[in-house]
Amino acid sequence: MSEVDRRLPEESEQRFLDLYAHLLVYVNDRFDVIEEIETVADLEQHYTDELLPLRNTLYSESTMELIEDFVEENPPDLSETNLEQVAAWTDFVAGEFVVVRYREDDAIFLDWTEPAQAYAVRPARLPFAELWDESALPVPVSSVVLLPFEDQIVYDGWIGVKNIIFGGSLSTDIDDEYEEAKHRFGIIDSLPVPEEDEKTDAEELRFYMKNKRNRERYASEIEQLREKTDELERIYHQEMGKARARSLGRELRELGLNEAYVAIYDDRIITSAPSESEVRKLLEGIMPAGKADQPYIYHFDP
Repeated sequence: MSEVDRRLPEESEQRFLDLYAHLLVYVNDRFDVIEEIETVADLEQHYTDELLPLRNTLYSESTMELIEDFVEENPPDLSETNLEQVAAWTDFVAGEFVVVRYREDDAIFLDWTEPAQAYAVRPARLPFAELWDESALPVPVSSVVLLPFEDQIVYDGWIGVKNIIFGGSLSTDIDDEYEEAKHRFGIIDSLPVPEEDEKTDAEELRFYMKNKRNRERYASEIEQLREKTDELERIYHQEMGKARARSLGRELRELGLNEAYVAIYDDRIITSAPSESEVRKLLEGIMPAGKADQPYIYHFDP
């Protein structure tokens, strides 16, 4: 996927840059950060890095009040539609992130402070390819500002790339936080950030059980949940059985076995038969009372 495909359409990009420039000129008028800037045309004569002090002033001096004052005063006489867009920037998100993935249309910026959140971000000024190659991911970045724009999230073009190489356990931690962020919030593709989806105990347990790393990381949470109800105990054993089944199929094929239905209780095979109904009947006879539905029945089809 080319970098062009991750950028905003040209018309949208120009609209963002124009509105943002008007806001920065307003901030400069209030705080006199760069003396020679009085208009958007003046601002456009400066390199991006020369404008960084002005941009930083916007996010260090009562940002929401500045944006609200700009919208109320409207010095450049913007249309109502454009004013509404600028007003939405009070829902900005600023801080440090880790860029963890490229997708077809955007990049995923992970804020891994608690609770971890993952944002789908598109560039509106400086393309990602000018900052880092996809092979370098994950990349830690700082001084980032995310803004809502036309039902998407953009970053404003200023970004600090930290000279840190992730590896080993740290890279694993990032992957874990990314998975948890997706589980709790989904990929956030608009601002303001939505409320965390309330998960049922069953959904939480399935997430904790989805892979070996999760099962180790959330061991105490798993134990607490499985003891709450008989249904959660059943889900626990079902998920453990599914995990075992992922490797069992290969093992059975290596033995040259024919099609069968195999009952797995945690990581142990406890019975098998040519049909599912036969396996269920066997389980009724060998499992403790009320637990015949706990084993996971794996359909082995070589």
